[in-house]
Order: sequence, then structure tokens, then C-alpha cells
Amino acid sequence: MVTTVELQKPFEYSWWVSLIWILLIIVGVAIFAFMLIKIFFLDKKKAEAMAGRPKTPATPRVLPGVKNKYIQRVQDINNRYAAGTVSKRNGYQELSGVIREFVHEVTGINVETLTAEEVRAMGIMNLNVLMEEYYVPEFAEDERAKNKDLTKSCNTAVGVIRSWN
Repeated sequence: MVTTVELQKPFEYSWWVSLIWILLIIVGVAIFAFMLIKIFFLDKKKAEAMAGRPKTPATPRVLPGVKNKYIQRVQDINNRYAAGTVSKRNGYQELSGVIREFVHEVTGINVETLTAEEVRAMGIMNLNVLMEEYYVPEFAEDERAKNKDLTKSCNTAVGVIRSWN
């Protein structure tokens, strides 16, 4: 009994399969490189650009101008609230932002991301009083905030800004 065995040619991938693998590897390396660049360089530059505000305290010479600028912003919030173009909650949120920006500009301390407890622990003059004034209306539901008066809070903020030294 004679049998003949014919062997098949070994399986080979076409040239385009190798090309796809090479392209996938190149894309993977490019994505990895982009992520490294983003993590180590772009985020730092973005943070620096967003800071954009002076990191040193305002000098006594420019302090009156800074005070006037922020007093105007607080009065603008109060005027828009009185005109009905801003809600109480949004007014308190804007007031919070204005006060935090003011403190950052005059002290160089970035309090814009701190909680009320963290600010209280820092002992920054009158800031904890202002934050307690607007903290509940800024974050709480309307029921807990209905006994708060935005106009009174704006006047308190203006008084603190004026007395800042």
C-alpha cells in the first residue's frame, strides 16, 4: 500500500497584516507619549495659566484700587439681585467667588478651593465670618437659606473689604 502525503505550504500572513500591526504599535506609542506629555507638562502649564492672578500680596499702594474694584463687584451683585436678574443662590455663589478672589489678590493665598473649616483654621482676618455668612445659602437647599438676606451679606462683605489692611 503506497500512500503519498502531500504537505501544505506553511500558513503565511499577507503583507498588509504586518503593516496593520506596525501601525497599531506606532499609534499606541504615540498615545502613550501624548499622555506622558499631558501629565507632566500640559497640566502644569494649564494650572499656571488658570492661576493668572498675582501670587504675591497686594502692596499698600495698590490696595485701595483693589478694594474699590471688589467693592464695585459686590455692589453689582447686590444691584442685579435687587433688579431680579440674579437669584439669591446664584448671588451668594458669585459673592463667594468675589470674596475668595479678593483674598487671593490681596494676600497671595489661594483660598478659592478651600472649605470653610480650612479657612477658619488659617485664621485669615474676617474671612471666616464672611464664609459663614454665605456658606449655607451657597450650598444648601432653599429652605435652610430663606432666612438669609443677600443685601445684608453684600453690605457685610463691603464692610470687610473696606476694613481690610
